[in-house]
Amino acid sequence: MVRRKPITLLRGNQSFVRRAGQKKPRSITLIVCEGETEQAYLEAARIRCGLTRAEVIVAPNTIGPAPISVVQCAEKKCNEPGSYDKVFCVFDRDGHESFEQARTRIRELAGRARKPLPISEAISVPCFELWVLLHYERTDAPFDNCDNVIARVRDCKPGYAKADALVARQLVVHMDKAITNALWVEQRAANNNYNPYTTVHHVVQHFAQVANEKAVA
Repeated sequence: MVRRKPITLLRGNQSFVRRAGQKKPRSITLIVCEGETEQAYLEAARIRCGLTRAEVIVAPNTIGPAPISVVQCAEKKCNEPGSYDKVFCVFDRDGHESFEQARTRIRELAGRARKPLPISEAISVPCFELWVLLHYERTDAPFDNCDNVIARVRDCKPGYAKADALVARQLVVHMDKAITNALWVEQRAANNNYNPYTTVHHVVQHFAQVANEKAVA
C-alpha cells in the first residue's frame, strides 16, 4: 500500500467519507493521465464497469503535459496521506522527449527496495488514438504520427473528436473488442519495433477485475 491524498480532497467538493455500516472498497486505484482525452475515456470505462469515484480516481495532472510530468504527479500523490492499491500512469510517445525517461522512472519506483510503489505504465505508440482505433479494427501497420492515427479513426467513426465525453461513452460499448485487438497487437509488437503498441487494455482489465471482486465480496 502506498500513500495517497484523502479522497475528499482529491475529488474537490464531493465527499466520499463513508457512513457507518458502509463497506470499505476492496481496491482503490489512482490513474494520472497525460491529457483530457484519456481522462474522458477512463471515466467512461469506470462507469461501464460499475466502479465508483471512491474506487477509481482519475486525477488531473497538475504538473504538466509531458510523460515525465505524469509520473511526477503520480509520485507526488502517492507521497500524500492515504494509500492506493494500484497506480497507472497513462501517456503516449507522440514525439515526447521524456517518453523513455518516464518509463524508466516508473520501473525505478516499482522496483525500489524501500517502499516500492504499485505503479504501472499504460502507454500508446504513437498516441492514445491507437487504443481508440482498436475499438473498431485490428491493425499492426506502423503509423508515422498521431495525425495519421486520428485520420484512420475518423474513417471508422466520422466526427471523432478528442476529449469528448459523449464519444468516450460510445467507445466503451466496444471495449471488449478493443481489449482483444490490443492483446493481439501486444503479442506482435516486438516484431514491429513497437509501432503500433498499447497497454491501455491493462487498465480496463484491472477495472474488470476489481468489479468482479466487488461483486463476489
